[in-house]
Amino acid sequence: MRADVAVVGGGPAGCFVGEALAKRGFEVAIVEEHAEVGNPACCAGIVGVDGLQELKIKPGKWVLGKLRRAVFYPPSNEPIELTRGKVEAFVIDRATFDRELARKAAKAGATLLMRTRCVGLKLGREPVVRLKGGGETEVRTRLVIGADGPASIVAREAGLLKTARYLKCAQLETIAEVRADATELYFGSSFAPSFFAWLTPAGDLCRVGLGTSQGDALGKLLSFVGTHPAASTKIQPSKILNLCVGLIPEPLTKKIYADRVMLVGDAAGHVKPLTRGGIYVGLSCARLAAEVAADALGGEPTAKKLRAYEQAVTKRFGREFELGTRACRIFERMTDGDLNSIFELLKREDVQTLVLKHFDFDNHDKLLRALLSKAPGLLRSLGMKRILKYSRYLLKP
Repeated sequence: MRADVAVVGGGPAGCFVGEALAKRGFEVAIVEEHAEVGNPACCAGIVGVDGLQELKIKPGKWVLGKLRRAVFYPPSNEPIELTRGKVEAFVIDRATFDRELARKAAKAGATLLMRTRCVGLKLGREPVVRLKGGGETEVRTRLVIGADGPASIVAREAGLLKTARYLKCAQLETIAEVRADATELYFGSSFAPSFFAWLTPAGDLCRVGLGTSQGDALGKLLSFVGTHPAASTKIQPSKILNLCVGLIPEPLTKKIYADRVMLVGDAAGHVKPLTRGGIYVGLSCARLAAEVAADALGGEPTAKKLRAYEQAVTKRFGREFELGTRACRIFERMTDGDLNSIFELLKREDVQTLVLKHFDFDNHDKLLRALLSKAPGLLRSLGMKRILKYSRYLLKP
């Protein structure tokens, strides 16, 4: 089989970039290893309302719920609720959402190769994507786009995985007593070091998950469900289903292009640094990838031409990635006592007002810049020891 573009991975970013290029008249083949797009999916499935509008995606039957508030549980387990009283995000059915994007790609003219796995690449002037499981044994193409997740075989074959970093995550669905319009976030080094756990209502079920930089994510999740003083009282452990584990990429830890190769979505590490949510950022960057690819395919899609993709991503999300990563470095070094002190600040009316004024579900850099501008005063209330501990990360250029 021959195609102008071979997209490896039929998830949201892969289908989005595939649709965009097919609409421009290019022959596009999307390679998907599973029998059905959207399954399996290990994702909290939260997307911002404004982000979807920006991407021109209208809410459909895949919307399971609407979130108006967040409830934070620091290690002290004294909950803090924040809300502006409006719908900030949708909880979605990832399988249905993914299939809608796949249908749009097919309608635009892309060919979907289902139950077909990429097992390797042969790179050169005419890249060859080697396949297993479908009717085709290979796709000869001009450009390969890796949309095949955090452990991307495209990234590995193209030598783009050398510095990649990840969090381990686990999630299950269950019956739980949670407010239909609230997501709950739990912090504590015993179950989610360097990250957090979540309870998110998704229709009749609740998604319960966590990320961790250390140890066994699934073991930590099951322990959290069974023993956390607050969360365990809300969850029915006998009703656990749809258990999954996976990796959450860290942004800015891999190169996203090479000669005749581009990466999108989780394969490129295109996630929000603070929450690691990847749908909005992944689709936004996939749109940028399509624009650069279309221009490059007017000639030879060499690395020199594809560098414009990285430049476009940096222009759009560079500040978000840089400030978010800096904040994450501080968070990773916080003890539970530090976290309790930070959340004590969040109880203050002036801090809540600042957060609610500048919060943007899909663009955290606005809030981070506002917090950085107030950092000297906020840090003073935390004490000199903590000021010295974190100041070098706040001042890092």
